[in-house]
Amino acid sequence: MSKILVCHTGAWIGDMVLLTPALRALKQVYPNSCLTFLLRPLVADLMKTNPYVDDCIVDLKTDGIYRSFMKLSRRIRENHFDIAVVLHPSSFRNALLPFIARIPIRVGSNYKGRGLLLTYSCPDKTTMHEVDRYLQVIQLLKNDTHSNLEIKKNNQFIIPSELEYWHTDKNRLSLTDLLKKEGVSTEDRLMAVNLGTTWRSKQWDLRGFAEVIKIISESAPDIKVVLTGSTDELNLVDQLVVSDSTLNFVGKTDLMQLGALLERCDVCLTCDSGPMHIAASVGTPTVALFGPTDPKRHKPYGKGHTVIEKAVSCRPCYNRTCHRQDQPYLCMQEIKVNEVVKAIMTILNKNRVKLN
Repeated sequence: MSKILVCHTGAWIGDMVLLTPALRALKQVYPNSCLTFLLRPLVADLMKTNPYVDDCIVDLKTDGIYRSFMKLSRRIRENHFDIAVVLHPSSFRNALLPFIARIPIRVGSNYKGRGLLLTYSCPDKTTMHEVDRYLQVIQLLKNDTHSNLEIKKNNQFIIPSELEYWHTDKNRLSLTDLLKKEGVSTEDRLMAVNLGTTWRSKQWDLRGFAEVIKIISESAPDIKVVLTGSTDELNLVDQLVVSDSTLNFVGKTDLMQLGALLERCDVCLTCDSGPMHIAASVGTPTVALFGPTDPKRHKPYGKGHTVIEKAVSCRPCYNRTCHRQDQPYLCMQEIKVNEVVKAIMTILNKNRVKLN
């Protein structure tokens, strides 16, 4: 049985969703393997529910940089892993740990020369989607004679890239109960509006969200609008001016129930965020508003989604706060209510035709 360590200490929910096809592929390559995930505490509970993860090592970093590193490397070495898969796209530390721990096979991208620490590496390509960046690392395992994926032409593994989310029927039932308490039946059509995002620079104006909700509620009265988000976004709800008919589920669902809720929706409106990727993973058409980040890398993965972005000269900048002095947050401010409404109505009308 192969013992595999997957290294990704990014603390974003979206990353955990996007790397799931790579984890699934690992289980296909090594069906009898034990897969251990090295991660940060913020995503530990989420990844412990992932069906492809057998165990987790939480990188706490509580003892200082050097002591935490040496303690963690010793723990990794004591596990006697056969393979390390470095999925974090940019962390030098994620590649150094398995090197110091003397794991025999180490694969990952050659970001800023860290390929020197790996037995096999691939070029770091920032022009492709993150899902495909993760999967190109798995392609490197063709060099391991113990791997068993079929190879197609051009010496490429056959690796399905579809997203998935691991909520269960139990989560769906608990979500149905929550909706029922709010007067929502199983026949009602829903639209999710995810207000928040992790960076201030990715946030759309709340007045824009409020106006979109107002117009959709008037134009499509058969649609019930439900606000989604974590407890961190409760302050956004307090600032949002909407009618009493808008359902507020912000902070009222856990991540698995959120997956069930987004699955129930006809469409999801969101900025670049973790819930955006969850919506895509459960097959819900998404209207995604992009500013400082690049949709080529981070857009909702799959078909049926709409990305709205503006050709502002300074984007993509990947700054968490805007550095422009003349027109701060211009890339998000340039996104207009009418084009967002049009994108949503196009999806709703297409779904309405399918239902009829």
